[in-house]
Amino acid sequence: MSPLPLLTSAPGVWVPLHGVGTRQDLPLPFSLVVVGAVAVLVVTFVVALRLWSRPRWQTAAGLPLPRLTRLVDHPAVVWTGRLVVLAVAGVGQVALWFGADLDRNPFPGLLFVWVWVGLVPVSLLLGAVWRRFSVVRLLMAWRGTLRADEPLPQWGLWPAALALVAFGYLELVQPDRTHLSVLRWWFLIWLVWVVGGALAFGGRWIASADPFEAYATLVSRVSPWQRIDGVLHVVNPLRHLASSRPHRGTWAVGAALIGVTLFDSLGSSTAWVQTVQSSDRPPQLWSGLGLLVLVAIAVGLYLLGATALETTTRTGEGASVNRLGVSLVPIAVGYTFAHYASYLVLEGQRVAVNLSDPLSRGQDWFGTATLGVDAGLVDHPTLMAWNQVMGIVLGHVMAVLVAHDLAVRWLPTAGTARGQLPLLVVMVAYTCGGLLLLFAG
Repeated sequence: MSPLPLLTSAPGVWVPLHGVGTRQDLPLPFSLVVVGAVAVLVVTFVVALRLWSRPRWQTAAGLPLPRLTRLVDHPAVVWTGRLVVLAVAGVGQVALWFGADLDRNPFPGLLFVWVWVGLVPVSLLLGAVWRRFSVVRLLMAWRGTLRADEPLPQWGLWPAALALVAFGYLELVQPDRTHLSVLRWWFLIWLVWVVGGALAFGGRWIASADPFEAYATLVSRVSPWQRIDGVLHVVNPLRHLASSRPHRGTWAVGAALIGVTLFDSLGSSTAWVQTVQSSDRPPQLWSGLGLLVLVAIAVGLYLLGATALETTTRTGEGASVNRLGVSLVPIAVGYTFAHYASYLVLEGQRVAVNLSDPLSRGQDWFGTATLGVDAGLVDHPTLMAWNQVMGIVLGHVMAVLVAHDLAVRWLPTAGTARGQLPLLVVMVAYTCGGLLLLFAG
């Protein structure tokens, strides 16, 4: 079953296809794009050094909106949202367990498009809504999972980071990953992982271990909506991110997301496909190793930059690794927009069409089964290319600014430029690598 162009089959090999296209699909000069992107990062770094040597975004601040807070916190609004999400999730479960293993089964698209990719724009536009409308939290409410601001366990977000790598394996490596029999087993594994932990540790385990909630929560820190003392505020997204509490393992989640997205681009590249097809080794082995290697590279680059900062500034605290972790969030978000934006727009429509017929019997539960998919977006390849490039560059610029504001909180003023140089090198490496794979995809 292949309900979406997630993959294609060739003799003995599965190749991910939800990348951003080949170099011919990006009508931009590659060398000029890379030079321009690196120049933007360097200029941003120099400007940041000259404009401020003291932290500007250390505390949360913004425009309070008490009336909007009362509206969105009204029980009628909250429970309406929860019931809508619960209904969509219920239809997805019907499709998973009782639907036919056909192309038009909506569950794979619901998982890989609406949930995995869609949580990014939703969290950016609406803020921290995932936790409020989480189906798992609603069903486990008797365990206190709906309590707000519950502290994370001492292990922080490390379980979520591991789960994100596992989901990357499902999305990019697992053979027949859109077949219902495969998805059912993975769903049961996720259910045991999240619900089993919640039974033992309560809602704090969900925040710590559910890969989707952890991802959505981190992305919401780049949104213009932030709760301060329980009141919604319109805030500077950079201040929102920089003033957020650095949980243990935040950097691991960010690095895992970057590594998974980079491998998605690599797996769609012509060079990778030819290498895998010409090898006697199983394609799954190639893909599994490739995924782990790129995640390890993303982790290693970050650790090199953070530990080099410690060495250069002689703080010796070993704290910069966790402190700077949130600076990886804009990079992960930028990669997601560059890699999945057109995929979300086009295939997201197909999910809405298929959702009306979860049992694949020609039914039309929600009146969307007869709608078509508007593919007008692909008629503007230059616009798409600029969107992809700007997504990566803007994410890295935001990361540089946030990392600078965080670093000057403990860097000696005289050694600011020298101390932050390793971080700039890491950002440049991420940028060049992301653009290279974008064009090679």
